[in-house]
Amino acid sequence: MTRARILLAAWPLGAGLAACDDRLPEAGGGGEPVWLSEPEFKFGDALAGDALFGIVPYLRVSVDGARVFVVEPTESRVSAWTPHGRRLLNLGRAGEGPGDFMMPYRLHLADSGFYVRDQTRFTWFSDDGTLLRTVPNPPTSVGYQGFPVAAEALLTDGSLLARPRIPPRISLGLLGDDPIRRMPVLRFQESPDGWSQVPIAWRDIRNDDFFLTFDDDGALFTAQPYSDADRYRLDPGTGTVVIVRNAGEDLSPGQAEVVEVAATGDTVWRRRLHLGAILLSRERVEAELVEFVEGVADFAEQSMSATPGQSLDDQIEEALYLPDHLPPVRDLFLASSGQVWFETHEIVDTLRVWYSLERGDSVSSPRRLLLPEWFRAMDATDTHVWGVWDDELDISHVVGRRLVPPV
Repeated sequence: MTRARILLAAWPLGAGLAACDDRLPEAGGGGEPVWLSEPEFKFGDALAGDALFGIVPYLRVSVDGARVFVVEPTESRVSAWTPHGRRLLNLGRAGEGPGDFMMPYRLHLADSGFYVRDQTRFTWFSDDGTLLRTVPNPPTSVGYQGFPVAAEALLTDGSLLARPRIPPRISLGLLGDDPIRRMPVLRFQESPDGWSQVPIAWRDIRNDDFFLTFDDDGALFTAQPYSDADRYRLDPGTGTVVIVRNAGEDLSPGQAEVVEVAATGDTVWRRRLHLGAILLSRERVEAELVEFVEGVADFAEQSMSATPGQSLDDQIEEALYLPDHLPPVRDLFLASSGQVWFETHEIVDTLRVWYSLERGDSVSSPRRLLLPEWFRAMDATDTHVWGVWDDELDISHVVGRRLVPPV
């Protein structure tokens, strides 16, 4: 199952895009000035004497750009660097003792110090890396409608923002119940009377899971490449959740709505974006199907047998969610600069189109940016965007690119 997940995740999502031949003539639809980027910083090259990184799914940058924090789950390690690649901190090892990590995967920079989120707890450190305290997960008895929860953010008042962990078989309605269409973002608070919970926001999860079954009860799960489900990110510093709606009866193709909700459940910002409609062409989908089938065919033939009378190609295509238009927002991150960055499915030559917008801004047009397709952007300051490049050997390199404004 692990191998199948890796193969599915390796499918180049969004590589088969239609031309922008159905673009809405609205703000944010492609007519605005374009920002570019140029290389400036890169480290993680063992041949150059840098440290060799493992898998890097997450990094954060201080507001002033002076420190880059790198999270490596498989190495149970968090490190901090100067933009030029000089190591400042090296924290953690695999274990359950003080300061140890069990698969760290998130990091939050606060006004003084930072915390690392792993599978079991939140661990606070001072700016110089001194261990301050740990905050464990809620007890296993704390759940949502019989399901366990994943605590994702620790707020300044000690409360937690979390999501239910519902297996795809259940959320898709494959066990006989109705499919689950909405998922809450929950706020948990501990008191002398026990734990209380309240939903503060809801997100649409329809069309989000790719699920493929075989006749021997085997199954493959991954994310749908063209999902128009809501996207969201949590901000522990402000105690808010930012949700992007990709679809709805009130949204036309190419439109998205960003909503920021406080831990009290109150909406603090709402903004509709017009990023332009892009048709999903049949030719491009077929080209991606070829790569997808090649990626899973060996595993499927060796470990599972396809459903009689139906080819693997047909099963995969039947399981894909293929909307008429591509969802306007593919992913997002909340930048240390105070902006929200939106990744789109649109590609111009070999550059992927992004947009950024000041959080709380209800007037200005979003800034349109072009970034290399190979670049996994994760954070940004006022002057640079930071992310990861995986080379041909799948070695991760931390990359900082200077933002270049329109001429």
